[in-house]
Amino acid sequence: MMTPTPRTPAPRAPAPPPMPAPSAVVTVPKRSFIAVPWTGNNEGEKIILYGPSGMGKTTLAATAPDPVFIGCDDGGRKVRNPKTGKPVMHVPGVESFLDVRAALQSDVFDNCKTVVIDTGTELQHWALPYMFQTIPHEKGQRVTSIEGYGFGKGYRHLFDVMHLIQSDLDRLVRMGKNIIILCQSAAMNETNTGGENYLKDGPDLHHSDKCSVRNNFIAWADHVFRINWENASVDNKKITPVSGRMIQTYPDATFHAKSRGTTFADAPVVAFERPDDDSLWRYLFPEGV
Repeated sequence: MMTPTPRTPAPRAPAPPPMPAPSAVVTVPKRSFIAVPWTGNNEGEKIILYGPSGMGKTTLAATAPDPVFIGCDDGGRKVRNPKTGKPVMHVPGVESFLDVRAALQSDVFDNCKTVVIDTGTELQHWALPYMFQTIPHEKGQRVTSIEGYGFGKGYRHLFDVMHLIQSDLDRLVRMGKNIIILCQSAAMNETNTGGENYLKDGPDLHHSDKCSVRNNFIAWADHVFRINWENASVDNKKITPVSGRMIQTYPDATFHAKSRGTTFADAPVVAFERPDDDSLWRYLFPEGV
């Protein structure tokens, strides 16, 4: 009987090198902190004012405290301050998304109290060519439409680009400047986790379940005001003819509105009876318009 030849054991694989520490792991420096009252004193208000075209958004903004406009469309050139009869003040030469950011980062607003973007809806349109020029497709080529990024990625890029404006505006708010962003209104699909989706009115900014510029700006703002027809009612698919307007400061399920603090606690609706009716600003700025 033959004795079996012993097998030579296979060599062991070398041990893998130790994993390097994650580059994101850093030592947090020790700092001292204190707690103080969070009042926002000496800071400005962040306001979104929206409604259909022709409802008086620019006229109302013209009666805010000492406003200077960035006109993303040319509607303001026809508007006069209804209290003084004078043209509104604006910053000429702003013709692109990058121009808006440059103006907001400049010193042109140092001597005013309120910065008005007219309109945020048009500013979003301006953001698109800027996005196409600065953000290539993931494969490196340049795109010419928001759908060119594929699979909804363009809308995420739009969200990120529009978010840049908020950092520029927040700097001005910390300087004590009020911000008013005027927007057209649009009814968009609202996700209802308890039943069927439905239409909800709000600022005309991109909105979807996955990525919402609209929700981002609403969350950022201190106040979202909606200009609407006063006491309008619908019967047999016909609306009652009305000409009066009102400003809604608190929401319901059918439209967006909000106000931080207690300023409008007793005023869910504010009058806007005439072009020179500045009741909204007298509520918000009781120290004087």
